[in-house]
Amino acid sequence: MTAAKVKPNAPHRLIVEGRDDQWSIIELTAKHGWDWDNPGPHYPYIDDAKGDTLALEALPVTLRSCRRVGIVLDADLAVGDRWQSLCDRLTGSGFPLPDLPDPAGAVAAAADGRRLGVWLMPDNQNPGKLEDFLALLVPPDDPCWAWSQESTMRASQLGAGFAQTDFIKARIHTWLAWQEEPALPFGTAIRGATFAHDADAARRFVAWMERLFV
Repeated sequence: MTAAKVKPNAPHRLIVEGRDDQWSIIELTAKHGWDWDNPGPHYPYIDDAKGDTLALEALPVTLRSCRRVGIVLDADLAVGDRWQSLCDRLTGSGFPLPDLPDPAGAVAAAADGRRLGVWLMPDNQNPGKLEDFLALLVPPDDPCWAWSQESTMRASQLGAGFAQTDFIKARIHTWLAWQEEPALPFGTAIRGATFAHDADAARRFVAWMERLFV
């Protein structure tokens, strides 16, 4: 599977913070029937902006050149603060965004028919990042998920160097290291059904993609 079949000059674009987001989204939507090897005209070019700052900087320019634009951002700290900073940046853009994030993912239409979608990781309601979203896709009956928390906490107590703000990253990668094929990249793990593509959080995200782009 390759994302390169959707060209950068496509009329639709999805801006993400990094490569892990890019491939997680490609593989997750593929599980729900999106054919990235034979993409339809509505498929977005997924732009790896290489960080949230560059993603936000790219947004106003992209809105001027594309008919439908989505942006996926981590809500690392307070969801309300992230939402407000985004709304401030879009003041005067013509997109009627709500005062608060939509739990189902925001989609706003301008008067000329252009669409803008916003998804704040993990679920538009809680602070977090891509890894928090993926944690929602861990099968509920997985025998090692709870132990991955205890194991990661113990590693931290023993002096493991990760910051507490990256606890969920350490936990997800610890859990992935225990799978039949250890330490797969996120997208590959979604393709291989290590994560549950039909979890409620996954379905909400794909539904947002379809409201925005299809």
